[in-house]
Amino acid sequence: MYKKIINDHRLKIFLLAVLFSLLTISIARSLIDIYAVSSNRQLVCVPILMYHQVKNSNFGKDVISPYEFESDLKYLSENEYNTITMSQLIDYVYDGKQLPENPIILSFDDGYISIYKYVFPLLKEYNKKIVLSIVGKSTDDYSKVSDDNINYAVITWEQIYEMDQSGLVEIQNHTYNLHRIRNGRYGCYKMENESTAQYEAVITEDINTLQEKIMSVTNKVPNTFTYPYGKYNDLTESIIKKLGFKATLSCTYGVNLISKDPESLYGLKRICRSHNQPIDKLIQGGLKTLKYNNK
Repeated sequence: MYKKIINDHRLKIFLLAVLFSLLTISIARSLIDIYAVSSNRQLVCVPILMYHQVKNSNFGKDVISPYEFESDLKYLSENEYNTITMSQLIDYVYDGKQLPENPIILSFDDGYISIYKYVFPLLKEYNKKIVLSIVGKSTDDYSKVSDDNINYAVITWEQIYEMDQSGLVEIQNHTYNLHRIRNGRYGCYKMENESTAQYEAVITEDINTLQEKIMSVTNKVPNTFTYPYGKYNDLTESIIKKLGFKATLSCTYGVNLISKDPESLYGLKRICRSHNQPIDKLIQGGLKTLKYNNK
């Protein structure tokens, strides 16, 4: 009886070991398949991580700690990922400029002061780049007051200039004053009973206001538009293209396969970096989704 128990126990251990081995092989094959698809179709796999705030309290879906962000940068360095900007990605598609191996984009939305206080110093320490999409009205307002409360304050134009000049932070457009839900409008989404002409006029005026302001501060015209709350449709996208943007960032989950077709730059998917969600697992999860979507 005793020997039977021992043998049963050994059998269970053996079966678990086999199961684990099969799972490991399956994951490895999934990643190999993804890179094979990319190679065969001359596509580039580009994960885009989506961040919002980096601070020392109130962690959650959109808030991680400085320690967590630094661990992300360490992981990227140790695993030979190269952070790129949206302009580098656009230049690859339009002009055939070479991208570094294992490209990845770290995108930050909204422009909270914590980016200047905690993220920017780490970027300089690790020599990494981010793409920062700002809300113009908020930056205008906080540039006029002395309020740097880490929980809600937004970066100033002076700080934006400093970060832009470093070459580590690329500034992009997140609307001037449409990152809100008010009076029937959800972000830059079309309202009910609003004519196409009215809608286009509202979107055009708002976005161009921020384009001109960023140009006046950085001497660069943003080429990427980031949708507030990820809300958009085909009409919104057509207006954005008409305004000259060569890429858009959505909140749709996933990883991107970028081709030489400029259309591959619109509606780019992102992976939300939330508290207690290690970057390696997030990237692997996105890659698995990419494999299934490209069968």
